[in-house]
Amino acid sequence: MEKMVQSADENGGHRSPGRRLITRDELKQHSSLPSIWIAVNNGVYDVTRWVKYHPGGEAAITNVGGRDATDLINQFHKPEVWRKKIESWYIGDLEGCSGSSSSSNDPSAAITTEFRQLGQWLEENGWYIPDTMYFVRKTLYALLMFSAALYLFFDSLSVDEGKPPKYTLYLSSFLIGLFWQQSNFIGHDIGHSSVFSKGSWKHRLFGNFVGNAFTGLSISWWKHSHETHHVTTNVVSHDPDIQHLPVFAISNKMFKYVSGKGAGIFSSYWDAFMPFNQISRFLVCYQHVLYFPIMTVARVNLHAQSLIFALTHAKCKGVLKMLELSNLLVFYSWWGYLVYLCPTWSSRLLFWYIANATVGIIHVQICLSHFIMETFDEVQYQKDGESYFEYQLRTTLDVDCSRYMDWFHGGLQYQVIHHLYPRLPRHRLRSLRHKVQEIVNKYRHVQYKHFSFLYANILTLKHMRDIAKEAAKGKLVPFKDTLIFEGLNAIG
Repeated sequence: MEKMVQSADENGGHRSPGRRLITRDELKQHSSLPSIWIAVNNGVYDVTRWVKYHPGGEAAITNVGGRDATDLINQFHKPEVWRKKIESWYIGDLEGCSGSSSSSNDPSAAITTEFRQLGQWLEENGWYIPDTMYFVRKTLYALLMFSAALYLFFDSLSVDEGKPPKYTLYLSSFLIGLFWQQSNFIGHDIGHSSVFSKGSWKHRLFGNFVGNAFTGLSISWWKHSHETHHVTTNVVSHDPDIQHLPVFAISNKMFKYVSGKGAGIFSSYWDAFMPFNQISRFLVCYQHVLYFPIMTVARVNLHAQSLIFALTHAKCKGVLKMLELSNLLVFYSWWGYLVYLCPTWSSRLLFWYIANATVGIIHVQICLSHFIMETFDEVQYQKDGESYFEYQLRTTLDVDCSRYMDWFHGGLQYQVIHHLYPRLPRHRLRSLRHKVQEIVNKYRHVQYKHFSFLYANILTLKHMRDIAKEAAKGKLVPFKDTLIFEGLNAIG
C-alpha cells in the first residue's frame, strides 16, 4: 500500500496500472468521523487528519464525506493548493467515472461538463487572478468615507453646552454605517482569498484589519461560518446562514416534528437542537412584519458571535487569538469612544442605532440571495447523479442592477455566479453573467433566477408571510426544553 501511495505522489494523482480501485459503496462507508474519505478527479483521499485543521471549519469537509467532491474542491481551492495538501493522503482510484458525467444523454452530466469547462477556461485565461489595486481603491474609498464621518462627528460637537448636537452627528453615523457595509464587502473578498494572488498571511492580516478593526466582525469566525454556508447552502440542518430560530424561519422544514425532540431542527453547525416553541411561533408568525426592524439591529448578533468565537473556539488560539482579539479591541475602542462622546443618552442611542440600521442593508442583501429559494434536508450534491452546479442554481438568485449601483451591492448582487465560482474576484462577476446564462439556456431543468432589488425584497416578504401562516399550525416544544431556558438556568 505504501508503494501505491508513493507512486501516486510521483505521478501527480493520475491513474496508473496496479492502483487500488475503490467502489462508490466503499467510499460511502467513510462519510463521517472517525474516518472521512472524499473523491477528487477520480482519486480517493483519506482526509480524516485534515478535518480539524481545515481553515473553513470541520463542517465544510464532514458534510461531503464519502462522496465525490471534485467540483467543490476545484471551485474553492487553487489547483496547486489542494494538490499540495491532499496528494499525500491518496489511497486509490474511484471505480467508474467521476461525478455525474457518466452519460452524455444525462442533462445533469451535460451541464456539469459545461460548467467544468467554463471553470477551466477561467483558470487558463487568468480570470481568477485578482486586480489587487481594485481592492486597494475600494479600501481607500471606504477610509475616505470614514474620514468624512469623523470630520462631521467632531464638527457636530462644537455647540454650546446644553444645546442639542448638530444634525451632522447623525449624518456621520449614517456614513459610519456605509463604511461598515463597504468594509464588509472587502472582508467577503478577503475571506475568499480573492484580493491577493499569493500569500494566505496577507489575507489573514488584511482581513483582521478590515474585518475585526473596522467593523468588529472576526474574519476567522466569518470564514468558519461562511464556508459551511457555501458547502451546505439552504440545507436547514447544516447552513448557519438560514438558521435563525426563534426569530425567522424560511421553510416549513424548520418546524416539522423531530422524533424524540419535538418540533424544530437539529443544527450540525451549532451542534444543538433549535426548537420551534411558543416563543418561536409568536415571532415567526409575525416575521414578515418584524423582518426589516430586526435587520436594523441584527449586527448585535454578529458582534456577539465574533467575540464568542475569538474567545472560546478551539481553532482560534495562540498568535491567531491575539491577532483576532487585539483587532476587535481596536474596533470597540474607537466605536465606544465615539458613542461616549455623544452629548446625551438619547443622542448616543440614536447615533448607535442609525449606524447599525444603515449597515443592516447588507444583511438584507445577503438574505435576498437565498431566503426564497429551495431548501433541503440534506446536501443535494452528496447524492449520486446530482450536480454541484445545479444545486447552486436551485438555492441562489442574483439581483439585477445598473453598473453604477455595483458599489452599493459590493458583488453580493451576483451570488449565483459567486456560488458557482467562489474564487472569482468581485470585479469579474458581472462579465461572467452572460456566459452562465448561455449555459443555463440550453437546459430546461434548471433556471438562472435574477430579479430587481425591489422585487426580490417583495418576494422575500411574501415568502416569509406564507411561512408565517404555516408556522401558526406547527407543533410546539415546551419552553423548559429549549436552549433559551437552559441558558437562563445555566443548565450544562
